[in-house]
Amino acid sequence: MFRVRALATSLLIIALFTVSCGGDGSVVTDTEGGNPDFPKVIRMIESTTNFTEDDVKSIGWKAQKDFLLDYPGATTAKWGFLNAAEVGVLIYPSADDAKTLGVAAAEAQTFHNELGEAPGDGTMDRTSCQSAGWQSAVQELSNGSSKVSASYLEPEKGGDIPPSQKMPCPVRVPTYNDYTVIGNLVMMCEGDDGKPLEPSTNCKELEKWLTK
Repeated sequence: MFRVRALATSLLIIALFTVSCGGDGSVVTDTEGGNPDFPKVIRMIESTTNFTEDDVKSIGWKAQKDFLLDYPGATTAKWGFLNAAEVGVLIYPSADDAKTLGVAAAEAQTFHNELGEAPGDGTMDRTSCQSAGWQSAVQELSNGSSKVSASYLEPEKGGDIPPSQKMPCPVRVPTYNDYTVIGNLVMMCEGDDGKPLEPSTNCKELEKWLTK
């Protein structure tokens, strides 16, 4: 399974490099291994600016904590909130690092298994708790409210247990669905209104907000 995912990620990185060379604002819709029920939007935006954590904070991002997992090459790896939705921020020394290391990291953090759930193999930093049977009601999610609770992956025995993980959780899904790569910055976004498969305004408008 890991080998298949690694190969798929490598092919996606090559494809995104090709697309990003075609111009600014390139958008790719990835259907998670061919499953159209769980699409995500990936934006690759060329920029010569080296963005900093302060640049992201200047558009309203409220940083909370460092991610628990290791993100090779990243100088910043934190999650926080922007416009009442959670976003994860990865910053790299260069745009090339963001397009390779950053894309690989974002793919791991937005990966859905065949049921649309988080993989549960220790590779995902942030997950959301969803009621059982959520994937059978994908269409209804766009019209109704969705109560989700973002939380860390399950900690090792003996470690501190985040309060949100003390509550029962029928199904865990990836907190982030879409992601945007602009210059040396990768932003991974929760769907609008906390809905797992809802498009993200934060990821869509990131370029405009950072460059205005």
